[in-house]
Amino acid sequence: MGFSASTRQLGTVTVVDVRGRFTLIEGEAVHELLLDLFEDGRKRVLLNFRDVSYLDSSGIGQLIRGLYSARKNNAELHAVDLSPRAREILHMTICTRSSPIFQMNRLRCVRLNAQ
Repeated sequence: MGFSASTRQLGTVTVVDVRGRFTLIEGEAVHELLLDLFEDGRKRVLLNFRDVSYLDSSGIGQLIRGLYSARKNNAELHAVDLSPRAREILHMTICTRSSPIFQMNRLRCVRLNAQ
């Protein structure tokens, strides 16, 4: 499966569907896409990792980079359907319990639209 990242709009939330491997190169492409979305005024972005087949430490680093870019642009960045190992690494890295940025459940998009 090759890499792709496509966007769709669900109410006020922009969903980025990521497919394939997610390493440094793919993470860089997604980060550039996020920057474009933030520049376009998108304030609520959801990264959907349901179809990601592989996520390595450099991909995790790109996720954290995206988080900081979102904060810098007064935007919200959320991720769903990360693997259990990726959730564990993010928890250790950015302490997700104290940070609402990465919520790991499917209902998050519904909650974002309700706000």
